[in-house]
Amino acid sequence: MALAMIKSCTIRVLSAALLLVLSNPVSTQLVPNCASTLGCLSYPVDTSCPNPDEFWSPTAVLGGCCPGCVRGLSLGAPCGDGTTTEGPTNPATPCAPGLVCGVGNVCRLNTGDCLSTYHVPADIIGWVPQCDSRGQFAPKQCRGDRINGRCFCYSAEGKRIFGWSWRNAEQNMTCACSRRRAELEAEGRFDVTLHCTQNGNYEELQCDQDVCWCADAMTGIQKPGTRAVPTDLWTLLPCYNGTLHGVQYLRRCESIAFSQILQRKQFIMRGHTGVTFTDTLCEYDGSHGRYIIEGQEASCTWLDGTKIDPYKTSLQTLAAMNCNCARDWKLFTLAGRKMELVCEGNGNYAPLQSRNGALFCVDPHGFVVAENVPEQTNCEQFIFGASLL
Repeated sequence: MALAMIKSCTIRVLSAALLLVLSNPVSTQLVPNCASTLGCLSYPVDTSCPNPDEFWSPTAVLGGCCPGCVRGLSLGAPCGDGTTTEGPTNPATPCAPGLVCGVGNVCRLNTGDCLSTYHVPADIIGWVPQCDSRGQFAPKQCRGDRINGRCFCYSAEGKRIFGWSWRNAEQNMTCACSRRRAELEAEGRFDVTLHCTQNGNYEELQCDQDVCWCADAMTGIQKPGTRAVPTDLWTLLPCYNGTLHGVQYLRRCESIAFSQILQRKQFIMRGHTGVTFTDTLCEYDGSHGRYIIEGQEASCTWLDGTKIDPYKTSLQTLAAMNCNCARDWKLFTLAGRKMELVCEGNGNYAPLQSRNGALFCVDPHGFVVAENVPEQTNCEQFIFGASLL
């Protein structure tokens, strides 16, 4: 009896909803409210699709609310006017998610789209990134084993940003702070003062745009029961700790960087546009950036601003310098771990590495992308989207 009543109730609710849609055609054009759906448990959670012309998409069904398989053209397939291909018996078909109809009217990789990685063999890309519900790069990307593997924070477009953790300690890592700072800076804000922890989460005490508050570490949202205050009253917040925070919110590196920004603005306001400045780079936790410029050279630096000798380069080749290897060498040393990979003179990872006589290729972050390669191998061919990843 109870089951019959439930079924009857469900039919009446669905009928009412259908009547509402039919009586109001405009509502069918509205963006669906995904929060009102019953969930996506009945849809596939893996990214494999049974049919060769179907591809996984995070917005395939329920009006773009749930993941599933959609029909699309594969990598290299001919496409029509830039989006579709049409024929007498073939309706308009778009390139699959992660692809775009490009030069020559063929489906090509849209490298800024996380789903593009699903069209590249694992032995070429080296790893398969995690994509979020919108098809963008998930904030946290993990690579390597549970012992020496690490997780890094990424922008929605697939660029590595501040924030990392050993893989066996990444359970509460959200990268929410790093992702938010990166988004604000991409919008043109040069005065962002949000402070992130080493793993990309929010520090408990936050100040930005003349307001301070006690924040939730994973979301940055103001903690319940607390209030936001002007920056000159930040020491009154319950999360303020004199020993930890000191008398100034901005850290030493940030103070120097902001002073340079103000000086540059003053010179520009007075018409002195030809003056050049050496920017001080700071990380999202207020520590020093990856390198420091002195004269015509740039040297890799550690968090406290000290140089990591002997890694440096000239200003002419600064754009190619990331200091990933130099910083990882310092990190592994302080953690009592042995790093077996070799760095180039500028602090980057040497793309071609050797272990017990066997040659292999690594990406800019030191992860293996090809093993047992010939001596004259150009490792760049194995690094998919190296400029992004």
